[in-house]
Amino acid sequence: MRIPSSFLPTFRTFLSASLLGLGLISSCLAQTAYTITDLGTLGGAGSVGQGINASGQVTGYSDTATGGQHAFLYSGGSMADLGTLGGASAGQGINASGQVAGYFYTTSGASHAFLYSGGRMTDIGTLGGANSRGLGINNSGQITGYADTGGGFYHAFLYGGGGMTDLGTLPYDSYSEGFGINNSGQVTGWSLSSLHAFLYSGGSMADLGTLGGFLSIGVGINASGQVAGYSYTTGNGLHAFLYSGGSMADLGTLGGSTSVGLGINTSGQVVGYSFVAGDSAQHAFLYTPSAGMVDLNTLIPSGSGWTLLAAYGINDAGQITGYGATLDGSTHAFLLSPVVLFSAFAAHLEIGGRPPTSFELGGSFTLGAGSDGINPVIEPVTLQLGSFSITIPRDSFTRTSNGTFNYEGQVGGAALEFRIAPAAGGFTFTAEGSRIASLPASNPVTVALTVGDDTGTTIVVRK
Repeated sequence: MRIPSSFLPTFRTFLSASLLGLGLISSCLAQTAYTITDLGTLGGAGSVGQGINASGQVTGYSDTATGGQHAFLYSGGSMADLGTLGGASAGQGINASGQVAGYFYTTSGASHAFLYSGGRMTDIGTLGGANSRGLGINNSGQITGYADTGGGFYHAFLYGGGGMTDLGTLPYDSYSEGFGINNSGQVTGWSLSSLHAFLYSGGSMADLGTLGGFLSIGVGINASGQVAGYSYTTGNGLHAFLYSGGSMADLGTLGGSTSVGLGINTSGQVVGYSFVAGDSAQHAFLYTPSAGMVDLNTLIPSGSGWTLLAAYGINDAGQITGYGATLDGSTHAFLLSPVVLFSAFAAHLEIGGRPPTSFELGGSFTLGAGSDGINPVIEPVTLQLGSFSITIPRDSFTRTSNGTFNYEGQVGGAALEFRIAPAAGGFTFTAEGSRIASLPASNPVTVALTVGDDTGTTIVVRK
């Protein structure tokens, strides 16, 4: 899988799990903050999620079955190929209407920005030169990016109403690039001669400065004009930053020398990637004003098989997209969705067969603070036993008059019976499965149950 940076070739070298103790809900229960969805591919080996909108739709790019690379739109549980107007294509930003901004390569090898809307990809041209790239889009369909001018330079642009406007540069500069745009038409990016991040607003471009080093780049911008990006520090480290209220704050790292901020939502939450201690690995991060920078790999179910490498976008609901390495080593786009943790969760498990092919599971759970309740009739239910995971789609359970939810059927060839019943202070559940080829043979076993956006995880000694 080719993973070209959406930013500068100079910085492509920066793109190259066990669950940490975040507290116990019960004696065996570790916290989990997100469920993870593998967005798959367009038939090829890998994919990368770049942008996400308020509805959780994702755009990015994926390898195809024929060896190409195409922009995609992930929506409603499936990935659609947006095609191309020439060679390879890549989606970069998506707005509330599902319009996508990105770029494609022409048959001559030039790159051109596109707008995908209403099932059609449109070349939005350049500023008079050969190349352009669309990198961000707002809810009005305005696009920012950068394009070659007729004078041999490239400048940040604002596209809207069928035309592309040159945003210019910071004073004395010749080159600039726009990366992010908000619904007010404010744009962030960088101006290349000064090597500084900028905020374009009200017709003028302001220098955002640096963290003390020689370079900064603004990448994401929210409705309040807060900017996420990255900058060199006085110690010559490259660190993610949050620019807010006229000042640039260093967000630190996950213990390594480098971090890069790539996306921001209205709450000022920032996502990106960072090297861990010793620069031994690259991990995706989430920064929140209350908790600081946290490794996203500590916030997904233990034993998921994923290593989250970079997070590119976060919406106001806290959903996150990016890319990571799966259990088999493939690089896939992901969608993280925040969940409410059970305040109590207990389970007992029996696994039968040699090799193991069936299981019986029972237990109880209590919904956590902030939960709006569960309804398996209209919510998906996911059960994880070690590396084995199975999801019962929404509209599969039935509900009895006493509030008990029942399912009996097959999912992916596995026969499954599931029951969730109300009990004093919470719920009880039972599940039986057979004809399963991938049940864990190890002991103990991590058990995770997710109903909609409510979840719990525990470790049990199986019988």
